Amino acid sequence: MHQHKKVSLLSATAISATAMVGSGWLFSAQLNARLAGNYAFLAWFLAALLVMAVGLCLAQVVSIYPVRGATTRSSSLSHNAIFGMPFAFANWFGLMISVTTEAQATTEYLSAYLKNNILMDNAGLTFYGKLFALGILFLYLVVNFYGIGLLARVNNIVTALKIFTPLFAITLFLITRFDKSNFTLLNHHLYHAGSALSAVVGAGLIYSYNGFQLAASFASEVKNPKRNVPLSMIISVLLVMLLYMALQLSFMGAVPHHLLTAGWAALNFHSPLMNLAMLLGLNFLVLLLTADSIVSPSGTGYAYLGASARMFYAMAAEGQMPKWTIAKLNPLYNICRRSLLINWVLVALVLWNSQSWATLMLIVTGYYILGYMAAPISMGAMKPKLRFFGASVFIPLTLIMVTIPKHDLLMVNFSLLLLMSIYGMIQFTKKIPLKTLLILTAPFMTYLWLIYLSQQTLYVVTISLFFYLLVTEPRYVEFCKATALQKESLEEEGDLRTE
Repeated sequence: MHQHKKVSLLSATAISATAMVGSGWLFSAQLNARLAGNYAFLAWFLAALLVMAVGLCLAQVVSIYPVRGATTRSSSLSHNAIFGMPFAFANWFGLMISVTTEAQATTEYLSAYLKNNILMDNAGLTFYGKLFALGILFLYLVVNFYGIGLLARVNNIVTALKIFTPLFAITLFLITRFDKSNFTLLNHHLYHAGSALSAVVGAGLIYSYNGFQLAASFASEVKNPKRNVPLSMIISVLLVMLLYMALQLSFMGAVPHHLLTAGWAALNFHSPLMNLAMLLGLNFLVLLLTADSIVSPSGTGYAYLGASARMFYAMAAEGQMPKWTIAKLNPLYNICRRSLLINWVLVALVLWNSQSWATLMLIVTGYYILGYMAAPISMGAMKPKLRFFGASVFIPLTLIMVTIPKHDLLMVNFSLLLLMSIYGMIQFTKKIPLKTLLILTAPFMTYLWLIYLSQQTLYVVTISLFFYLLVTEPRYVEFCKATALQKESLEEEGDLRTE
């Protein structure tokens, strides 16, 4: 028996914080200013409030089931694997694609620094750019291959570097130039509180905060998970929120005023922080930002690869993926290397068939939000006394979800429908009755298409509340659990016939 090392509250907090300071901080300050103006700070606060609320829901689930890959398994644990499949897929697939975006971000920033078209041209990453990004992905694989012990040691060092660079950039921008008139532009009246809500998704704030839940993915490997998992999520979100708000303030104050004659909406730096540093003659900061474009996205990338591998393992453990190929842990490093390698190959395929960071960010955010929805649903099912709190988290998630451009929302819905259709056919061949499959899968899939059809606030709130109360209703939850037992019985009978 190997005595596996468990990580502390500090390391669990560092893993989440590291994931949140990835490629998003390099782009989001400008996008947020363009979409929300002076309401950009409110947008950061609202996004932080939302992810902390999701984190608290997830913590309630982890307090009952401190298992590996709890982020993906929550709805399977509260209901059953069939009901939980779309949430598991959204959580896993969104996080997996994010590994690609982090490698892309590093490659794009280095391309801007090199000032040539070797790594990137107008069409996106070149052949050599994709090869370079694949090399970065290979480093992510190596860091994860020897378990959480190596990941935590590397991550603690990377976290220090990732936090230092934004702090240094903030300080330098504030000292070099801070123009108060940038916050009193003539067209500032074009923005309002609703602009902040739109920026939560459109400016990549959800994307930037994603990673707060990684401690829950590592729940079985964290000391005292009932205490340390929720604490690590809350502490990491608060710290990163303060960091992002300070960056927003320094960025908006440092932009030369003559560039804002048409307002924030017209500001369009290709590499925002680097371009601003160049304008201000901060050459050392340019070099530091170039280095950080490697460190920050990489720190997030290898953390996400590790988490997505654990999520994939969790899906196998719940019977949503083949158990015999995936659900096996390495006895020495306490990690499923097969799951890790499968995820790495899939990430590499996504990378090779995509062009840039921007092309994936909004779709990834859609998957993130769908994955977050599982937490309040699972909490409400496991702890009926908390259903009101769960509904108060679930409804804002939906309101944020419908701000995603319709084309991207269609892509997310269609991909889930396709996956669930294939998965449903597989379950049907295992003798699960069609009626049972429809009762388990139809509510969520119908709900997604209903909110796609109309984004009117009252309509969305009404549909969301009805759906939430339905799937957390004790009788529906009991039906799901009974179905899970029936499914296990059928699978055992099939195994006996095979023998």
